[in-house]
Amino acid sequence: MISVVVKVCALLAFFYGIRLLRRRLYSPLDNVPGPQRSSYLTGNLTEYLDPDGWAFQTKLENNYGRVVKLEGLLGTRILYVFDPAAMHSILVKDQDHYAKGLVSLHRLLWGTGILSTLGDEHRKFRKMTMPAFSTANLRRTVPTFYEVARKARDGLLCPLILDGPQKVDLNNILSRTSLELIGRTGIGYSFDPMLPGQERADRYAQALRSVFPTAFKFGVWFPLIPLILKFPFPSFLRFMINVLPIPTLRKARDITDFTTATAQKLVSDRKQAIREGTLDLDEDSRDIMALLMNSSQKMADEGGMHLTDEELTASTSMIIFAATDTTSSSMNRLWHLIAQYPDVQENLRAEILAEPETMDHDTLVALPYLDAVVREVLRLYPPISPTASRDTVEDSILPLSTPIIGVDGTAMSTINVPKGTPISIAIAASNHDKQIWGEDALEFRPERWINGKAESVTTKLCGIYGNTMTFLGGGRSCIGFKFAQLEMKVVACVLLRAFKFSEPDPRIKWRMTDLIPSPYVDNQPALPIVVEQLRP
Repeated sequence: MISVVVKVCALLAFFYGIRLLRRRLYSPLDNVPGPQRSSYLTGNLTEYLDPDGWAFQTKLENNYGRVVKLEGLLGTRILYVFDPAAMHSILVKDQDHYAKGLVSLHRLLWGTGILSTLGDEHRKFRKMTMPAFSTANLRRTVPTFYEVARKARDGLLCPLILDGPQKVDLNNILSRTSLELIGRTGIGYSFDPMLPGQERADRYAQALRSVFPTAFKFGVWFPLIPLILKFPFPSFLRFMINVLPIPTLRKARDITDFTTATAQKLVSDRKQAIREGTLDLDEDSRDIMALLMNSSQKMADEGGMHLTDEELTASTSMIIFAATDTTSSSMNRLWHLIAQYPDVQENLRAEILAEPETMDHDTLVALPYLDAVVREVLRLYPPISPTASRDTVEDSILPLSTPIIGVDGTAMSTINVPKGTPISIAIAASNHDKQIWGEDALEFRPERWINGKAESVTTKLCGIYGNTMTFLGGGRSCIGFKFAQLEMKVVACVLLRAFKFSEPDPRIKWRMTDLIPSPYVDNQPALPIVVEQLRP
């Protein structure tokens, strides 16, 4: 067995080395400007993936133009892109030339679902999933959002400030709230009783949060992993993980096995309830899993495509995984900014107090200042660490809206991109682009949004949300972006009615950990903010 593993690894290393050597000797991307590599082995990856690498990201945004060349492992060229025409080509016009990065890793971790498929197969899953995020279904979900938000208010925050204003770690409270929100609305499952001192160490929640970071961190730094993941047969991938003496990969395998088994039981229990007549998908359930099952069943009844149990399990786990920490990150940003900007907080509270304590969907989304604040938070601080990845699957020509000056001094209006080139779509850089947003692009200014549209912005981006790239664009844009906004708005309405937030701890430091920006104090996740209960 060991000899087989050694031979396979040697073969993979040989072909991978030849490919990297060929790319290292010459590439049409060599004329694209970019920073000097810090290492022959890791290129710019150490700086690029540094959890505290905000200065390097700012350097990329400001110093090289809207397309920047980086170097990865062993000289692999990476394009860092925030040119509007280039992003439109990658995400919309020529999207089939650029496959979503990490698709194979998602397939290995979860199975076949919306995050782990390409082309027509992905479009099938997207078509099946979209009804779960329709406006009609969001309207049905609002009462559950309010229920969880009030549990956070009464069960988590109120008991901590009975004796007056206290500095409270809002990261813990908002993380628990966002997890319970996606659990209840995603799979009809409660992760947390939401009572002080009774945080449930739910194994399913812990596993969902740890499986991808565990596998991703190892995959980025170990040169053989990206090539292994390109192998088309999951059984081979499983075999390699079982035999390779790599504890991190085996840990990811074990976590994935547990999450899959748990999701399978949830699906099985839901189907059993339907068979026994104790659950009516049309009347009794509002969560995403039930809506997926309902949509699949209706399409099957009409003779169309439907989801197998395995596909339903994988898609459900992927949606929960994708929504958990991103929503938590955005909520943390929202409250950190609310505490820093008292005028914004007072304006928000005044708008909220002028409305009923419980609002319906249409009233919530129509609140202009609340919408402007949420849009500005998501523009300035997108919840995905600064970029989204794509892999170039065939030789392509990337158009540019603004020419860049090449290393040789010539102007470049297009870039020849070889097959196999990794692309990083620079979400944050695009949202901070002063050519689009003006000289105050880096300022938190909700007033820039008028009737849901940014003032004085004339450059059209391909993003699906407010001319930003926060939720990307094209056929792989985020299907849950309205869902995430609604969660943020309901929590804001409930908490701002009851509390005043001020004096954020000056030691708070945001770090890009596990792909998601998170607040830290002394290297521990925390968002200490003074909370004061308002008198009725």
